[in-house]
Amino acid sequence: MNKLEMQIQSAEARYDSFSGIYCYNFSCSLLNIYKGRCDLLVTNEQANIKEELLIKRDRAIMEGNIKVSNRFFDSLPIQLSNNSDKPAKIEIIINNNLNVNPDGVLLIDKEIRCKINNFQFFVPII
Repeated sequence: MNKLEMQIQSAEARYDSFSGIYCYNFSCSLLNIYKGRCDLLVTNEQANIKEELLIKRDRAIMEGNIKVSNRFFDSLPIQLSNNSDKPAKIEIIINNNLNVNPDGVLLIDKEIRCKINNFQFFVPII
């Protein structure tokens, strides 16, 4: 499996004065991995970060970084503040195939660092 489906649970804006990076930090629950969570850092296209996902063997929380266009980055607070019963979702395609059993449990022996090949945001409008 190389597609991770996530539901955004919370989002916060963050500014790091040392690196000069302004970003959004999303806390997500994984929909296709049992009890999985992901902390996702979303930056604009100028940020000097690698688009990757870190999957730790000893923790149920993944950590990822993605860059979006400046226009989309600037629109995120407005889009995510829409009143909707449905939460926003993100799909991420990685370059590794993850070993997931039929019950949705991720099986790994060691830490995995994956390149993020593609991603999509699904933000409800109504």
